[in-house]
Amino acid sequence: MPCSPSHEVLAAFDAQVRGRVPRFGPTGAVVEQDGPLVRTHFGTHGTVDHRDLGGLTGTGVDALISEQQAAFALRGEPVEWKTFAHDTAPLGDRLRAAGFTPGWERSVLVAPVRDIPGPAVLPGRSVRPLGGTDDRVSQRVHDLAARTAPHRIPLAELEADGRTRHREVSELALEADARILGVGWAEFVEGTEFVAIGGMSGPHAEFIPVWARWARGGPGRHRGWNPPDFRFLVAEAADGPLKAALIRSGFQELTTARSYHWKPAGAPASSRPVKRLFDEPEHEALWDRFYNQFAFKPSVEVYPGIREPSASVTWHLAALGDGLDRDAVQHLQRVIESGLLACARPDEPLHWLDWSHGGYRFDPRRVGGPGRPPWPGSAYPDGDYYLYLTADLRLGTFGHPWEESLCVFGEELLQAVEEPLTALLGTVMRRGGRNVGNVWTFGPSDAP
Repeated sequence: MPCSPSHEVLAAFDAQVRGRVPRFGPTGAVVEQDGPLVRTHFGTHGTVDHRDLGGLTGTGVDALISEQQAAFALRGEPVEWKTFAHDTAPLGDRLRAAGFTPGWERSVLVAPVRDIPGPAVLPGRSVRPLGGTDDRVSQRVHDLAARTAPHRIPLAELEADGRTRHREVSELALEADARILGVGWAEFVEGTEFVAIGGMSGPHAEFIPVWARWARGGPGRHRGWNPPDFRFLVAEAADGPLKAALIRSGFQELTTARSYHWKPAGAPASSRPVKRLFDEPEHEALWDRFYNQFAFKPSVEVYPGIREPSASVTWHLAALGDGLDRDAVQHLQRVIESGLLACARPDEPLHWLDWSHGGYRFDPRRVGGPGRPPWPGSAYPDGDYYLYLTADLRLGTFGHPWEESLCVFGEELLQAVEEPLTALLGTVMRRGGRNVGNVWTFGPSDAP
């Protein structure tokens, strides 16, 4: 006997959405699979996700819960564990016995994209995609989103994940008389048939047809994956106006979800170890300071590209074989990482910049090594200008892709890396912006 459509959709939801390890994890997070569980460490908090654990016995479940508590305690992260009412394993009682506290309870609702009715916006109102850098609009959007929590995924978390600048996320605003009345956000769940509504600031059914049309259009292939057809919208809502609006828009309840929360001793970190930067003021301001202080003039013909400081050494990168010698490139990276870590002041973040692209601010003490996110970026300039910098520009690296050179500046950093870099890369090209030996370059070379 064939399953009813709701059973088929629930089976697809369990198989595709739950317990998945994403190809592109959240920025600065560590995603680990532990048997049937997928554990995500954000540095500030963590989550546990999984499919039905019905195959485990009671003692097996207890052991698995204890292992997760130990993993999050090691990192000082509070954890949210989401359970579903249709699962056969009685997790709730086991989690409470282990010290978890029950949290929110919400319905999981789903609608076939093809069954979503067309747009129905009241006169004088309009729905538009959000974007741009208007600080006043951004503040209004974030205030609305934060005021109406909890959501399936908070907007602030989605932005911290680094996903809101890609086309697989849709942020919408409901407006009237140029005033934002409400906001909503949704995302393609990569490799599945589902588009997940992350949250809405109110029962704004006007967003639903826009997301359905967006789902039918597909996200494109800009990140190297070929998406299947997106067949379903999925949302979570507690009893109330939002759930009622979703049901009126064609959603049906699949199951219910409940969260359980546990917090280890001590205070968690207040920020993630890595933050993705695009057009934020701090990112733009850092670039502006670098342009001005180093007289940066991008060019494929004139070298060097910057006015190299007096405390600087520049090497040619020919020894790395156009980057094909991966062992040597990794050796270079390890030397630079070690030097930057040794020279960064307590609690001082570092920045990695990629010319004309996004960058990162990160805590060098919380990246690299087992159980941590990798160092952002690379010292080797693989096709563009790559920079590691302190915010005050007192030390850092500048990789020139066309000159195939690496400039390291700052007395502290040079003391830490000059000897191993010379052993790896060979003859120095310039010191303090001045040519050394028989290696010559052409361009602005007056050291400050």
